[in-house]
Amino acid sequence: MLNSPMWKPKSAIFSTTISIVLLSSGLTILPAQAGPEFSNAHKKIERAIETAASKSPVDAMWLRHDALLIAVDKDKTNAKNYAKDICEFLAENGFAAQHTSVVIADQAMLRKRNQVIKLSELRCD
Repeated sequence: MLNSPMWKPKSAIFSTTISIVLLSSGLTILPAQAGPEFSNAHKKIERAIETAASKSPVDAMWLRHDALLIAVDKDKTNAKNYAKDICEFLAENGFAAQHTSVVIADQAMLRKRNQVIKLSELRCD
């Protein structure tokens, strides 16, 4: 994730793309330059999701304290079921009260074209 140019926090194109997509879906984020600082628990969740991916590598990124974007290989992952699994994982790890929105996106499109193609979205309750 950190070696990929589209995950660099200073990428204006990435920030703009993410903002446009998320604004259209009702989510908002701060511009990349004003990137929010997330708690150690948020950062641990990102790392745990990325390292636990068994089918294929995934990229996880908090957009807000209650909005998580996960980019997956759409051919190897059932996005709807994966979003449910992520909600369960978040609840098991102390994030139940956050009512987090989980957005599952096409990893290939994000990496190749810097576009977020939403495959699934679920609000964890």
